[in-house]
Amino acid sequence: MAEPTAPEIDRTLANLVSVIDALSSRQSDCPGVTLTLSGLIVSGRVIPRWQWFDEVEHASRAAFTVHTGGSIDDEHGGWANLFRADHESAVRDRDEYLSARSTIQNLPEHYQRRIGQELQPHFIHLSETRIFAAAQAGPLPVSGMHWRGRLSQVSGWSFGIHISADKD
Repeated sequence: MAEPTAPEIDRTLANLVSVIDALSSRQSDCPGVTLTLSGLIVSGRVIPRWQWFDEVEHASRAAFTVHTGGSIDDEHGGWANLFRADHESAVRDRDEYLSARSTIQNLPEHYQRRIGQELQPHFIHLSETRIFAAAQAGPLPVSGMHWRGRLSQVSGWSFGIHISADKD
């Protein structure tokens, strides 16, 4: 019986994500993309992985209040700390990636390609994201959100942000 193969990831899209993930300064106007996956259209701006976790941490901290009963305490734990740890890990991964990329430049091309394949991203991180489905009247959410998706699930993509035909 043949071994199952991993879903193919579009190399061009993965390279775009790699370049953006390697950015070390906060991005406010990254390229917009429209992705198709699982019957949905997902459209937003590609941002670095570390920035996505940082912004989601801040959003989760703002979204929750500390109750006197202690049910949610984001100053000493809670959802925000989960995303803070992922943000710190993403920053370390970015720094290690940049270090590895400069180190492998001295290796023969064959090894550079193999190591480069190992360093390819598996997720895409979007801000200002809207999701469109066939049965839905307009995008969800209307104002946009942070979205993280598996690159192996993307079946097609294009540059640009999809704008709903419905204008409020």
